[in-house]
Amino acid sequence: MYTIKTKLYRLLAIALLFFLGFWALIGSSALLADPTGTLLQIPLEYLKDSSFEDYLIPAIVLLLTIGISSILIATTVIRKIKNYPFFIMIQGTLLLFWLTAQLLLNMDFYTPYLHIPFYLIGILLLSLGFIIKEENGQKEYNNREKS
Repeated sequence: MYTIKTKLYRLLAIALLFFLGFWALIGSSALLADPTGTLLQIPLEYLKDSSFEDYLIPAIVLLLTIGISSILIATTVIRKIKNYPFFIMIQGTLLLFWLTAQLLLNMDFYTPYLHIPFYLIGILLLSLGFIIKEENGQKEYNNREKS
């Protein structure tokens, strides 16, 4: 039963990471193609109080920190690379920081149908990483006890 739970947690983390990475790649690609935000219907006025002239730099940050990293972390989870639960937690934290930075930059960015689900995904990734880490630690502890 323990391994089934862990596998389900891992599968959920993998699915969330690929989902997150896919949509971040789509969004960042659209902003890279049109840094004015017109393609995504995001007004440039949202950046008026920031140091950005357009969405080019935010698009690059989104691409690297959320898009590409989510896909890479999903592959580390699939391959069960050492410390992969920490990578899941790091990605959840990066997502929460990204969303919060958007809102601190300008509350006009707030879109409930986007921000609420993605905040939940960030919290879920943090939780899954922690749960998997704890279960892996318990499994290692039990194996040492048997020796």
